[in-house]
Amino acid sequence: MTVPKTRKRLPLSVTAFLLVLGLVAALNAVHVAGRMLLAKAAHKVVVKEGTVALSALGEAVLLRRELILVAPRSGVWHPKVAAGERVSANTCIGEILNDELLARARQLQEEAKGEKVLWDSQLTAQKQQVEKELAVVNDKVLTLLAELKSDLIKLETVRAEQLNARLQDLLKRKSLLLAEQEKLERETASGGAWRQTEAEAQELMAQAATAVMTPLKGRFQNRLDGWEDVFDPLEYKTALSEPTPSGPIVIAAAAGVYVDQGQILGKITQEEPTFARVSMEQKCPMVALGDKVAVLFPLEQLEIPAEVVAVAHKENTSVLVLKLLASPPELVSVRETTVQVITSRVCGALVPEKALLLRDGQEGVYCWQQGKWQFIPVEIKALDQGQAIISGVRPGDEVASGLKF
Repeated sequence: MTVPKTRKRLPLSVTAFLLVLGLVAALNAVHVAGRMLLAKAAHKVVVKEGTVALSALGEAVLLRRELILVAPRSGVWHPKVAAGERVSANTCIGEILNDELLARARQLQEEAKGEKVLWDSQLTAQKQQVEKELAVVNDKVLTLLAELKSDLIKLETVRAEQLNARLQDLLKRKSLLLAEQEKLERETASGGAWRQTEAEAQELMAQAATAVMTPLKGRFQNRLDGWEDVFDPLEYKTALSEPTPSGPIVIAAAAGVYVDQGQILGKITQEEPTFARVSMEQKCPMVALGDKVAVLFPLEQLEIPAEVVAVAHKENTSVLVLKLLASPPELVSVRETTVQVITSRVCGALVPEKALLLRDGQEGVYCWQQGKWQFIPVEIKALDQGQAIISGVRPGDEVASGLKF
């Protein structure tokens, strides 16, 4: 009968030592593998000198001085400027026409034209007749003078007296013709009865057309949105309380349409100054009265410098009234839009935001130094749209982007 051999166990202390040794080896292997993986797989980004804007989003209402134009009388509206066209003060933007007076004025114009044609024809015929008779008289006078000279040489006294009597008659006739010619010239200069008819037509034409003038320079608009009467540029602080449209959207009268007295014809929008009331769903304490900021209009792709002229900070919101320091024409038709208020810009070392990592409670980046990745603690100066300005690295350094540990 054989006795089975018993297997000797290692002491517990030895077993614990071996386990710890294996765990350390495994951790070292993982660390080495991680380093190798990072060295091979990390996406290197070169740190650049850049600028990041500190900004806040808000909903803006653009407010300006706007003058509503109404018909001074009833009639047919005939605008002389197009929607969006810039006009100066005291510009005639259109006319209100009285159809009845206009028709009568045009009728008198036609009558005056017909009277003038007839008068011209008659006057021309009279002038031609006088000129023809005057030419005949002149020829006869020249002939008698020649005959009279010949008879006087021949001492034919009786015949000379007869010729002289005839000459005197011709000279009287010539004097009458010259007087008639002068009279016709005066009539040509002064005009005939048709001038009176034409004057009546012009007077009726002036009465038929009533000019619509604007005392304000700006842009003519034929659409009203109800915001025209809610804002006074001299009292811009009142915009801190939430304004609302005072009326519905109105499309002004079209060309050639009959309008009643007082009916809306359009409005003049003053381009400068333009104010933006910006409501933010977050408190923006870094903005104070008098600050210079910039307003970014994403849809219009415009950035406009502005001054903070009124501000109200509440617990979780802020309201700014900004005076735009420029008013490009692209903003004339803009009333409500989303804007980005840029309060300041920070310059420095620029890296992608995804290059930032948190390690042991410290923000930092992996920087390629001396042939390996080194974790470098950094201070974040500004963040915006996936970019960050940081301290702790310099332009030209290479950092890892897109990896998490």
